[in-house]
Amino acid sequence: MVMRVSTFNQTSSVLQMAMTTQAKLAQVQQQQASGLISTEYGDLGSDAGTVLDLSVSIARSDALISSAERIATRSEMSASILGQISDLLTNTRTLVNATSTDIDIASLQSNAQNNLEDLASLVNTQYEGRYLFAGSLTETSPVDLTAYAATSLTTVNTDYYQGDDYIQTARVGEERSIDYGITGNDDAIEQAMRALSYLANASPLETSELADVSELLISAQDAIIAAQSASGTATNRLETFIENETSFKTEAESLATDLTSVDVAVATVEATTYKTQLEASYSALNVMINLSLVDYLNL
Repeated sequence: MVMRVSTFNQTSSVLQMAMTTQAKLAQVQQQQASGLISTEYGDLGSDAGTVLDLSVSIARSDALISSAERIATRSEMSASILGQISDLLTNTRTLVNATSTDIDIASLQSNAQNNLEDLASLVNTQYEGRYLFAGSLTETSPVDLTAYAATSLTTVNTDYYQGDDYIQTARVGEERSIDYGITGNDDAIEQAMRALSYLANASPLETSELADVSELLISAQDAIIAAQSASGTATNRLETFIENETSFKTEAESLATDLTSVDVAVATVEATTYKTQLEASYSALNVMINLSLVDYLNL
């Protein structure tokens, strides 16, 4: 009877060891397959908190980078449109400077009307369903020429504008932001609209007024070029932020990988060791079970 109790205790102990070894083998095999220490934070020990913080930081960087990339594209597009407006004003100035007689006035006014409509179309540009020059009213076209006609070269007139004064802002951190773009009622665009509208609608348009028109066009173009430069600066700042944030994200991902990755070569050796131990345990169990059966039959 003593012999059977002793054998039972030994068998139970070896069986428990075999089950423990089998669990370790399963864990190592999973590590071999995934390349990770574990897919659960709780299994990472003292590194769990750090890995969790890194995961949050990486997700935050992803969101910031994605947003900054979209905004940088908008800012770049705004700068491109302002460049086209500058070209349009250059064209108009050329026409104005080439007009010296009343005979040329009708042609100049026709071209000015076309350029005014082109200007309105440029300011009404959309990107991803958003109007770029409407302030916060991104679903409203900023320019409507229906009831707009400038009757003075010196009086500010924004009757064409349907947006608001909000300047778009890109959040690039908890305490950092970058303003970008301009609104359709900005001085630069207003002067351009006023000059072209006056040229197109003045009745009669006198050749003596063309020098003042040219000066207003020059003022508008200078302001447009300054706005284009500001948009370019905003784009460059956004691209610098994207580059820096991407570098941070890469470093965070690398550190997270170091903390969560398993050495596959070491895991392979451990798996081999556990397999050997498991085979030995099963062999010992087999012997013990057979001995117990013989003892039982010999009673």
